[in-house]
Amino acid sequence: MVFSKLFNNLQEKEQGNICKNITYTQTDRKSYGNIIPSEVKSLEGNCFEYCNELTTINIPSSISKLGYKCFKECYSLKSINIPSSIISIGGDCFYECLSLKSINIDNLQFISEDRIFMNEPVLVSIKIPDNLQIINGKNICKKDINEFIIPSSITKLGDWCFDECSSLKSINIPSSISEIGDCCFYRCSLLKSINISSSIISFGVDVFIYVDVKKN
Repeated sequence: MVFSKLFNNLQEKEQGNICKNITYTQTDRKSYGNIIPSEVKSLEGNCFEYCNELTTINIPSSISKLGYKCFKECYSLKSINIPSSIISIGGDCFYECLSLKSINIDNLQFISEDRIFMNEPVLVSIKIPDNLQIINGKNICKKDINEFIIPSSITKLGDWCFDECSSLKSINIPSSISEIGDCCFYRCSLLKSINISSSIISFGVDVFIYVDVKKN
């Protein structure tokens, strides 16, 4: 029997059902362990929260979403890889991961003073963890966010993509982009000018909240 709806755990698989979209929950992780099964498509919010025995983790390319505070306070986590398959990253994904010093990113796009941008066609980002030193085997080289030119390969700006990029003053949205995610420019307090193409067909909620911006 094939189910098309989203299941919250792996129990259906154990019962002989075939699941198309399996979310790995904190309960699943405590039952099945820290190695993410190949059937899993997304990690639920807080999935690895307080998992102090976790020192490194390989996120398989089957995963497309990392939930809110997914690795919150994993104090022993030192390294992680983020595959190009990721199209959504919840806020504070690596909150208080104080030992996290190295990240490998399959499709790195840009490193600003505040955030690391990655992947295509959906551009996603994470806040730079406090003690991070190495990205893809090299020392972090942060750049002015105003130098970031969004590639034409991007078709969507993910939720919270430019969250609290406090030095961002202006940005050009290329015509390749058709969607802008929720809270995309949240608290970009210096953002005054944005060029938005007529190609945009979908705006998320609160895209420009706490922003005094002039849209061109």
